[in-house]
Amino acid sequence: MKKYYNFETMFTSLRDELRSYLKNNNIYYELSKAYQYYHFEILASPAEVEKVNNFIDSVSITEVV
Repeated sequence: MKKYYNFETMFTSLRDELRSYLKNNNIYYELSKAYQYYHFEILASPAEVEKVNNFIDSVSITEVV
């Protein structure tokens, strides 16, 4: 069963990459802007959520400890 998930970023490059990924994978989303942030509402199944999370992790800046 699909449900809505939220994601926010202030980086335009991440916004553009995620938007492209969602379009290419036929995952429904709504995008809005709130102040300096871009807010995604993503309608996805549990399997799609895992793929979206993996994609976000692969393109995000992370700190290795």
